[in-house]
Amino acid sequence: MTTVKGDAESALTVKKSRFLGFACRAETERQALDALETRRKRFFDASHHCYAYMLDNGVSRFSDDGEPSGTAGRPILEAITKSGLTDIIVVCTRYFGGTLLGAGGLARAYFQCAWDTLMAARKIELVPSLTYRLTLPYDLWARALNALKKAGCIIEDAVYSENITAKICVSEGSAENALRQLKEVTMGQAVPEFIGTKLAEISRDSEGH
Repeated sequence: MTTVKGDAESALTVKKSRFLGFACRAETERQALDALETRRKRFFDASHHCYAYMLDNGVSRFSDDGEPSGTAGRPILEAITKSGLTDIIVVCTRYFGGTLLGAGGLARAYFQCAWDTLMAARKIELVPSLTYRLTLPYDLWARALNALKKAGCIIEDAVYSENITAKICVSEGSAENALRQLKEVTMGQAVPEFIGTKLAEISRDSEGH
């Protein structure tokens, strides 16, 4: 799945109406609604806070927040769908500029606001990954670390004591190659302990190498 990392914002002016776009990751409906509430409090004097969110489990919701039906929330959701992103909420806050935009104009403005925000967002890909715990003596760590990084692994929670213990996370497609390289550079001394699976941010450039 592809989602966003961190927050993204944009601004758009159409016939004196000001549209402020915001997007962030939301893994649950509660997280999405919390993000919406934060925007409402920040821009408490705005005319509308229209939004849409789409979760990776297929759940999606949208709201026109007082705008004519179908002119705001749905175009925002369409922008999210077009982007291919999931686990995300987009909020488009409008300050009315005194000129009516009409149904078509509103729909275009909200879509553009959402799209600009999505294009400004930093995208990450989360892939099914395997996590292991690895313990090695100091004299083998540098070689092991270099091999693991070349194989596309992420090193987490390294603890330096008598030996070095760390978690390694690697995509399912790269795991076999990573473990083979680790075994070679440590002359069989590395015996990773499998912990479990999760969705993790993994560099796709390393897949299959």
